[in-house]
Amino acid sequence: MTHITSDAAFPHGASAGGRPRRGAAPGAADVADGLPGDAPRTQARRRMLQAAEQLFARHGYAGTSLRAVMADAGVDTGAIHYHFKNKLGLLKALFEERVSRVNEQREALLSGLEQRAQAPAIEEVLQAFIAPALHTAYSPSEAAFNRVTALCSVDPLQEVREVVFQAYDPVAQRFARLLRQAAPHLSDTAFQWRLECMYGAMMYIRSDNGRVSSLLNDAHRKEPVEQVIAQLVAFTAAGFKAGADETAPRRQ
Repeated sequence: MTHITSDAAFPHGASAGGRPRRGAAPGAADVADGLPGDAPRTQARRRMLQAAEQLFARHGYAGTSLRAVMADAGVDTGAIHYHFKNKLGLLKALFEERVSRVNEQREALLSGLEQRAQAPAIEEVLQAFIAPALHTAYSPSEAAFNRVTALCSVDPLQEVREVVFQAYDPVAQRFARLLRQAAPHLSDTAFQWRLECMYGAMMYIRSDNGRVSSLLNDAHRKEPVEQVIAQLVAFTAAGFKAGADETAPRRQ
């Protein structure tokens, strides 16, 4: 891998802090090796995110040092601080970029349900939320990020868990409100526990740690993702549709 200095990650004639270097020609075009000035900087940012994803997946957040990210990405401290400030900023940028497509797909599907005259069924709400996540998770290129998500969602540091929550929260809160409307027969307590179970099931399938596969000779993992989605939606919908919890007051 070709290593570059932090200045190579920024426009020609600029320092890591974004200020022109002494000696740079006034008004010089931001061009390096025939590329627009932003191209080296963008490429360096991309390498840092890719390196961080692989390292976070293998070692977790706490077990990954910025020095290791810099070595894998071929940059130095100036580039890391210019783009992300610190390791937590790097993690935030990774999640913001990687979950945007799933969030957009979920938003579009939930909007379609909300705009209908007839209230959506529980299965439809679950499908709108679960399908985009599993379609993405089952892509071969997503294995590392699936593990990053699983590890960071249970990280001992609250600030790390908050990065995961904040990346998904706006659309997740919208989903929870719509699902709550579709399950008025449940008490608030019962709804919360069943939502916890739904998230647990979805996260387990996404992380694919192999436990169930080892019990069942891995047969179910050969099924197409559409069948996996159908199984998860059917299972979780049955939980939400089951009898109300009689130990707590129902929602009016």
